[in-house]
Amino acid sequence: NVKTEIHMALLRGDGQLFIRPIAVARAHRLPFTRVRTAHLDAVMRSEDLVVAVCDRAHEELGSQAPDRLHWSVPDPVPVGTDEAFEHALELIEDRVGRLAAAVHLSAEER
Repeated sequence: NVKTEIHMALLRGDGQLFIRPIAVARAHRLPFTRVRTAHLDAVMRSEDLVVAVCDRAHEELGSQAPDRLHWSVPDPVPVGTDEAFEHALELIEDRVGRLAAAVHLSAEER
């Protein structure tokens, strides 16, 4: 088993945490030890795999993370419903699962 650290970082904004996505994530038993926001510059290291999950973040990153992945996930905030956050979580979970499987297979080939 490999331990992976996952950070959610902001490119802009006031750092406000939204209650709804935290509640949805906890309902799915996603493990949280700390819930806080941070600007990307505060957490990104050169060896990190960066995944932009919205189009605006992908565009604004520019050359900050040139090898990043981009997953276009509809922003649930404007809709503001639990269902919108559930849908975004489902999309991200599916893509993370496929990425983890691909990375695992790649590591076994070495």
